[in-house]
Amino acid sequence: MCDKDKVYALYFLEKMTCTEIAREIGVTKQAVSKILKQFPEYAEEKERKKKENKVRHNKETGEYVKQKRMKEREEEEGLIAGMMELQRQNAMSMSKKSTLSDDALVRSCINHYKYEPKNERIVFVEDFGRKPADLPKSVSVHKTVLNEFRLYSQKIENEKWMSETEEKALSK
Repeated sequence: MCDKDKVYALYFLEKMTCTEIAREIGVTKQAVSKILKQFPEYAEEKERKKKENKVRHNKETGEYVKQKRMKEREEEEGLIAGMMELQRQNAMSMSKKSTLSDDALVRSCINHYKYEPKNERIVFVEDFGRKPADLPKSVSVHKTVLNEFRLYSQKIENEKWMSETEEKALSK
C-alpha cells in the first residue's frame, strides 16, 4: 500500500498529476485518485487544475490557429502576388501597339488602295467609303514591296478574270 502523506505532498505541494504520482510510487492512477478523494481540499484543487489546463489549452489552441491563419494568409498573399504579376504581364502585352508591316497592310487592303507613281506611295481610295481610323491614308512603299503589290494585284485580277470567264463558259 502507498503512503497517504507522500501522495498528499506530491499532489498538493509538488503540484504533480495523478499519473506522475502513480508512476513515482509504483501504483495505478486509480489507486492514487482513490487516496486523494479522502482529502477535503482535493475537489477544489482538481477544479483549479482543470481551469489552469483549460486556459493553457485555449492559449495553445489560439497560438495554433494564429500560426495556421498566418500560413494561409502568406499562401493567399503569394497567390495574389502571382495573379497580380500575371495581370501586369497580360496588361503589358495587350497594351503594346501591334502594327502591320507595310506588306501585310497592302495585302489586307488591296482593294482599297491604289498606287500613285508620282509620289511612289499607295493611297487609300475614298470610293469605298470612309477610311477606317486604324488604316493609314497613304503608305510609302519600298520598291520590293511595290513589286509584291503589283504581283499581288495582278494575281487578284487574274483570279477575277478566270472566275468571270468560267462563269460565262458555264452559263452557255
